[in-house]
Amino acid sequence: MICHYADMHCDTLLRGYSDGAESLYDGTGHINFKKMAEAQQVLQFFAVFFPPEKAFEMRFGRKKPDGSREVPDDESFYRDAVKVLHEAVDRHNDVIALARNRAEVENNRKSGKSSAVLTIEDGRFLDNKISRLTGLYEDGVRAIALTWNHENCLGYPNSTDPEMMNRGLKPFGIEALEEMNRLDILADVSHLNAGGFWDVAKHSHKPFIASHSNCYAITKHPRNLTDEQIRALADKGGIMGLNFFQSFVVPGDTVGKKNLPETTVDALAAHIEHMYKVGGEDLPALGTDFDGFDGKPEIDGPDKMELLFDRLAKDGFSERTLDKFRYENVLRVLG
Repeated sequence: MICHYADMHCDTLLRGYSDGAESLYDGTGHINFKKMAEAQQVLQFFAVFFPPEKAFEMRFGRKKPDGSREVPDDESFYRDAVKVLHEAVDRHNDVIALARNRAEVENNRKSGKSSAVLTIEDGRFLDNKISRLTGLYEDGVRAIALTWNHENCLGYPNSTDPEMMNRGLKPFGIEALEEMNRLDILADVSHLNAGGFWDVAKHSHKPFIASHSNCYAITKHPRNLTDEQIRALADKGGIMGLNFFQSFVVPGDTVGKKNLPETTVDALAAHIEHMYKVGGEDLPALGTDFDGFDGKPEIDGPDKMELLFDRLAKDGFSERTLDKFRYENVLRVLG
């Protein structure tokens, strides 16, 4: 099924790192290049995610002769992950190409190709070195999630602890944000705590994004944004990517809950409708978090994305409004 759209977050690159570059083309999971091509997907953000050390060791650590596992440092992991993406794109450049801005995305689209944009999930990689941002920009990185689920050199993660939730960005976090603004690297507040969010809203001179976060008014999880945050994000010209992971989608308080129902089109549509109601038509986008969670959502890949667009059309969304949601809002912030 053809369903042109842009997606601001997936963890598929981890599969490429562990299973090899070719798995990005036709490997199992939510997303691969082949599925993207068949759906004529416009754009996919591919995140280099830095797992916590223990998970790193178990999943990616290379076995040493004594049976222990060697954990790659962040720099080595980043370089290897980027290399995997480049190798996969080079092998399959008939269907996909790298992109660093809106013009390159549009040129790729005219050539019948999807675009791959490189991003970072967890600003810990900066390691208090502001010069790393220039290198990341030159590598094609166009968005950085300031935190993941742990404190780092930039700030603090989302949390159920009010004291942790209200801490602001660290001084280096504000310095890095200013440099990201200068370089045109998008600041991503998904995973960031509330205090950090408000510091980004205060100090950023350019639009910022929540690449894969939903509405707290519907699903009470600290990763989701309150109506006040949604309005602030929209006022900055930013965008918000719809996450398909059930913990951020199903109604109610989902913190610590297990055996949650799978994500349905109806539940996704409710979050999009709330985003539109609170933030306007220039705010909503997609940030599926595909290949970053277990479960079987009703929409589990590019070929089924049209189910959501059809549902929103039936609910009265105009074609112009749907085009903004599908991909135009993402292209705007990349511009």
